[in-house]
Amino acid sequence: MDKDSSVKLVAARKAEADQKAAEEAAAAAEVQRLADEAAAAQAAAAQRLADEAAAAEAQRLADEQARQQQYVPPAPAPAVPAPAPAPANVYYANCAAARAAGAAPVYAGSPGYGTHLDRDRDGIGCE
Repeated sequence: MDKDSSVKLVAARKAEADQKAAEEAAAAAEVQRLADEAAAAQAAAAQRLADEAAAAEAQRLADEQARQQQYVPPAPAPAVPAPAPAPANVYYANCAAARAAGAAPVYAGSPGYGTHLDRDRDGIGCE
């Protein structure tokens, strides 16, 4: 092989090596670009999720505050007056009279109780 052919062969091989190195560098740059894009997309998705979570929490707090401001406690039940005590010296001639007075049944020890109102003698008259 002569010197010219040898130089041409070396130059062609160097050109091929340079071409291959340039292609590998371009491929590495493309891989890096894709990795950077993926990382940016992942960071954007994470930020979007964080923003959505923060917005949802802020809405929940605003709703809770609105609910608390709208809450009206129930009005207390009106006091029911106690029935007036029956006079101590009450006498009912029969159960019809006790019922008419609103006292039936009449319990032993209460005003108006009498054994004549309690047929079975169990302590409860006008059952």
